[in-house]
Amino acid sequence: MPIADEFYFMTHDDVSGDSRLHAKAVGFGLAAALLAELCLLDLVRPLPEGVAVRQAPPPPDALIARVHGQLLAEPQLHPVRDWLAYLGRSAEADIAVRLTATGALQLVETRRLLGVQRRFMPVSVNDAAWPAARIIGRLRRQEDLVLEDRILAGLVFATGLSNTFMWDDVRGRQLSHIIAVLDEPLRLLIAETELAVSKAVATLT
Repeated sequence: MPIADEFYFMTHDDVSGDSRLHAKAVGFGLAAALLAELCLLDLVRPLPEGVAVRQAPPPPDALIARVHGQLLAEPQLHPVRDWLAYLGRSAEADIAVRLTATGALQLVETRRLLGVQRRFMPVSVNDAAWPAARIIGRLRRQEDLVLEDRILAGLVFATGLSNTFMWDDVRGRQLSHIIAVLDEPLRLLIAETELAVSKAVATLT
């Protein structure tokens, strides 16, 4: 399952589909996950001066191809934070649509007094819970994480989701190591995500 799809499940309740975080934090985190997918395809490279994009044929995934095209369309480099803000506006809905297309989510309509409530809910509770359970299990057993899981763990800490999952027992001991073994562009992506979320949360208090 793509990184952004797994992070979507981590940021939403396994049963109800409700968000576990403030909308801004979810948006920034999922935007970063989409950029991480492009990084793994060697199509983008987050740099201090901006996100560098490589000219290449569109990737097979429709959502990733669209995001790649959006970055390619810009004539100049834009900072990571700008892309997080831009992609974060629609990332949650975009990824929900992708998950629905693969059969992992379903759109459920509930009639209310004032209208119809629509929400995306997991088709399988076990599948929805698996990404978080897998990573926390490996962290607590101090097992090595594959690259994709290191990125997910970094995004969990960057968005504050570690508080929801009560990951405090592994935060200080392992976070620095998890991030340190990533290459510089991915470390920058996670750091910029943490900064964007922190600023967004500060405006709410």
